[in-house]
Amino acid sequence: MADKLFQVIINGQLAQGANLDQTKQNIAKLFKATLDVVEPMFAGKRISVKKNLDQVTAKKYQQAIIKAGLKAGVAPMPNTAPAEQSTTPNPATTGIATATIAAAGSTMDDRAAPPAANIDTSAYGMNEVGITLDDSPLADEPEIDISAFSMDEVGTIIDETPPAKAVKIDTSTISMQEAGADLMKYETPATADYDLSEFSMAEAGETLVEHTHTAPAEINTSNLEFK
Repeated sequence: MADKLFQVIINGQLAQGANLDQTKQNIAKLFKATLDVVEPMFAGKRISVKKNLDQVTAKKYQQAIIKAGLKAGVAPMPNTAPAEQSTTPNPATTGIATATIAAAGSTMDDRAAPPAANIDTSAYGMNEVGITLDDSPLADEPEIDISAFSMDEVGTIIDETPPAKAVKIDTSTISMQEAGADLMKYETPATADYDLSEFSMAEAGETLVEHTHTAPAEINTSNLEFK
């Protein structure tokens, strides 16, 4: 029996933390192709980019593609042998009496998954595993002039501001009662001494205010007439 063969499959999804533009450049460099050629790989469709590989080699290609920024998987090559013709009679033609019920837990829909899209990748090349995809030179470290700065020894007190002086308050005129002493002593004020000798009081029930009745006014209306 021949060894089982595998294929490397992508679906256009980026690996975690990958940048789309940078990933396209990495994939183009990995397959030694232009950006236009690798653009269909990012269309979101299932594509088999490497076929008929042993499992170890397929895993290496998978890791290289993931490192470039694109999710990739390894799957067995589909079995291309012709399927045996089924001899099971068709219930539609033999009648309902020949129909049976599947056992509990049986898979009712056993249709095979659709095969991966057959895209010709023969024009693509792939660098060896471990090759650096992005060989851009590192940026030069900035040269900062620190000649005007100095540093004290370890343990040196940086802030030498003197502490605030304690305020001296004269308490010589202040005294303190013993514990438990009554600090608030209220004294009843003395009764005011008023001279009431010139005042008198009317008897109970006496009218204090006498109202004077005013006589009604006498108005001469003899010269007045109504019309």
